[in-house]
Amino acid sequence: MMLFEPITVGKMQVKNRIASTPLVTRLASEDGFVTDDLIERYARLARGGIGWIITEAIVIQNNKSVSNVRATRDEMVPGLRRWVEAVHQAGENVKIGVQITHFLKVARSGWRQKIEDLTKEDIRRIVEDHRTGALRIRDAGFDSIEWDAESHMTLSEFLSRKNKRRDEYGGNLDNRMRLPLEIYHITRDLLGKDFTLGIRLNGDDLVVGGNTLLHSTAIARKMAEVGIDYISVSCGGQYEDAPPPEPGWPVDGYGGYSGLRCWPRAWMPDGANVYLAEGIRDSLRAAGHTIPVITAGKIPTPAFAESILQKGKADIIGMARSLLTDPDWPKKAKEGRVKEIVRCTYCDHCSELDHKFKTVVCIRWPEGVIQAPEPFMLKRQ
Repeated sequence: MMLFEPITVGKMQVKNRIASTPLVTRLASEDGFVTDDLIERYARLARGGIGWIITEAIVIQNNKSVSNVRATRDEMVPGLRRWVEAVHQAGENVKIGVQITHFLKVARSGWRQKIEDLTKEDIRRIVEDHRTGALRIRDAGFDSIEWDAESHMTLSEFLSRKNKRRDEYGGNLDNRMRLPLEIYHITRDLLGKDFTLGIRLNGDDLVVGGNTLLHSTAIARKMAEVGIDYISVSCGGQYEDAPPPEPGWPVDGYGGYSGLRCWPRAWMPDGANVYLAEGIRDSLRAAGHTIPVITAGKIPTPAFAESILQKGKADIIGMARSLLTDPDWPKKAKEGRVKEIVRCTYCDHCSELDHKFKTVVCIRWPEGVIQAPEPFMLKRQ
């Protein structure tokens, strides 16, 4: 199966084509330090046969964020290093990279910060936060870094056609790409040509006035031109179509249709977002770029994942919820024990917990546990 063939991402050798895409656990301490429970969540995943873990988003700014892992202070590096070492020890030749994220402020009053509100000094601070965050990530020993330019995160907002800034950071595509490119170049200069760097993009914002596949393909081509090592493709997750929040809660960027598409629900077709990765991959190949493209979003079975690879729609299969449910998904697939895979039901219990700032678990796990059973077997599926 192509699913279990190795692949090279930049200079990094990955043993198979299965990657975990970022999924918040809420297992960090309240102030963002790595905990034993967080380490065990990822060590359990590493033992399941995965090739490449891309962690939950790590925050690199000083804004408040409840129980999110952070890389904002030097004293956090030892915990991050312990996390990396545990994963490398738990799984044979497993790579672990991070997604680093920057987000704008939201308030329970309904107010939210927009990129048009940011001063030049704010933008310089964003670049500096990415620089210092990348250095701490490197010092901790991670194998790769991915920038979070999907959904409603800061870099995504700059890249989107919704960006209405009137200076060199808004307007045409070159201006909208200026900040992500500044961050890319400063990070590449710091970490060197051999360190694997990637970006997760929205293939389509799925709201009026946002980016579509026409725009995301142009962004992906430009990132490939400057030397990015891979593209991961998501979609949606916008504030513009979010429903009014419950009293006392901030607006949820994943609450509208665009957010539902970011986490495809049970009533959506399997592989609902694969066409976006396929479109970006086709555009890259037509321009002569061979970097890998990661797809994700309701990929339920090994056979379905294999068909995506065989048809050239993507190079790597990304999964979040399926690997939360059963971290042994890769091992069971490789050993021909497909019927033993405990399948995600796409009920999004995990997403609901995340948005309420509670520890993220799967509804299919035994009640009261915070880690997937090992081994995990069900008598009936």
